[in-house]
Amino acid sequence: MKMGKSKNTSNGNKTFLSEAKEGQSLTVTNITNEEITWQALRFGLEEGSRIRVEKNIAGGPVIVSKNQLEIAIGRKIAESIEGEP
Repeated sequence: MKMGKSKNTSNGNKTFLSEAKEGQSLTVTNITNEEITWQALRFGLEEGSRIRVEKNIAGGPVIVSKNQLEIAIGRKIAESIEGEP
């Protein structure tokens, strides 16, 4: 389980949700913190979930859509959710 990581953590095609561009669609591939995994599950996000980044507010939440539902995800949580196109 990764706890501390730098802000620039893009890895090949994978990117953390906090770094995703608006309009980008991602499949969640990893959630790096077990506590965040439980929080993400409450939003309906888990590995394999397909999401679209609607808005990425610098220093604020990342707004994603999944199945026509928009979800605002706090920056700290978004820094632990990894996905790929």
